[in-house]
Amino acid sequence: MAEPKEATPQVEAPKAEVNKTADAVDPKKLSNKELKELKKKEKAAKRAAQKEAIGISPEQQAQIAQQKIEKKKQAATNTNLKKQLNQTLIKDNGTKNRVPSLFSHLETREQRNASSPSISHLVHPSILSLTLKYSSFKIVGSIPRLRSMMEVFKRVIQDYQTPANTTLTRHLTGHLSIQIEYLKTARPLSISMGNAIRWLKQEISHISIDTTDQQAKDSLCQSIDDFIRDKIDLSDKLIITYAANHITNGSNVLTFGHSQVLEDLFKYCVLEQDKKFNLIVVDSRPLFEGKKLLNNLVKTTKNGVSITQDIKITYVLINSLSSTILKDVDCAFLGVHAMLSNGRLYSRVGTGLIAMMCHTRNIPVLTCCESIKFSDKVQLDSVTNNELADCDDLIEDINSKKPPQKKSFALEQFIQQCEAESKDTKTKQPTKKGQANEVKEVQDTNKSPLQDWRNMPSLNILNVMYDLTPPEYIKKVVTELGALPPSSVPVILREYKNT
Repeated sequence: MAEPKEATPQVEAPKAEVNKTADAVDPKKLSNKELKELKKKEKAAKRAAQKEAIGISPEQQAQIAQQKIEKKKQAATNTNLKKQLNQTLIKDNGTKNRVPSLFSHLETREQRNASSPSISHLVHPSILSLTLKYSSFKIVGSIPRLRSMMEVFKRVIQDYQTPANTTLTRHLTGHLSIQIEYLKTARPLSISMGNAIRWLKQEISHISIDTTDQQAKDSLCQSIDDFIRDKIDLSDKLIITYAANHITNGSNVLTFGHSQVLEDLFKYCVLEQDKKFNLIVVDSRPLFEGKKLLNNLVKTTKNGVSITQDIKITYVLINSLSSTILKDVDCAFLGVHAMLSNGRLYSRVGTGLIAMMCHTRNIPVLTCCESIKFSDKVQLDSVTNNELADCDDLIEDINSKKPPQKKSFALEQFIQQCEAESKDTKTKQPTKKGQANEVKEVQDTNKSPLQDWRNMPSLNILNVMYDLTPPEYIKKVVTELGALPPSSVPVILREYKNT
């Protein structure tokens, strides 16, 4: 009897221990969240054991995990950049949307100017300055905007520092994307700028990983210089040489607005070929780009004398262009913002009207366009894709007979002081009261009838930047490849992509 009594506690003790451990690991008593965490820990332990068996130490494993986290963060900043910009747009729900429904899909200046504070610290100072110049129209034109952008990109690349645990080839593209997205807040990118950005990103992808950062930066800057020389400078020289054959002595030439290549063409005909001809410059509001062409031609001298002695210039607004002016025109030269794949000309608004008026009078219309401006897009109207400028640009200085009224800060301070005194005291000095009344009367007489147009619910003002010209109105497109019809645009695109 003594033997079983002694044996029972020895047998029951291990059973109790087994039950305790079983209860501790019993999956039925764990929640779903605890089960998932337990499985994750088991998988992580197995992976760590496998890596240690291969020869990877725990310190190396932690470093690799940290690199993966940094790559995910960088990818998130690049891919979600547009989403961040859209989320941080400044929206005023109190103001009515005055854009007609037909053009409601186009961005307004207020939407473009709402920059993202989340990326402002990542933007290069040169990009900030260039964005301000674009938004204030200090730099206008497809080629001038392209040249200034590429010059700024050179500074951005030179100041770029590759972060740790990454390479220039992979990180610089994302860094440039941030600069480009901020640049879009001023104005939409032109076709030539988009083509140049795609070329630059392709050049970055071709850089070898073994190349040092300084060598890669120097190579990219040299490639940008070659791009500007080949696609802009040399192309313009060839275009001018081909287009100069269509201007003869005594001919009457018509142009619209301002184009850099056309300005160089007129100067070349006078300075290099000693031609004398008549030039009709047609201009339109609100940018008045034709004034820039007129001023640049007047300032150009030949043997110390202005070239206006050889060129007889007539300046006229588009709304004053009559059939009597077009009667003696021999040819018309138009600038180009982009040439689309279906042969249509995408240029400053008013270009289609000029081309149509010349077509009805059998006046040949020629356009001077670099191949960098060619696009494989197809567009049938100017509503699908366009740019909206500020509506107030059409309202300012609407009364052309009066000089533009400039507000005086001292006058505003005087008016505010008079209003404050009228609220505080009942008795005022008669001199100041009389002066304040005179100021208000002058302001009422100088007030434009459309100054408060936003308060008129039935009035919408739209400032569209570009229009489309059908290919049947264009006789030739002068490029660096020669003078070709608009139907040859797809052929030039194919050759441009091959090069």
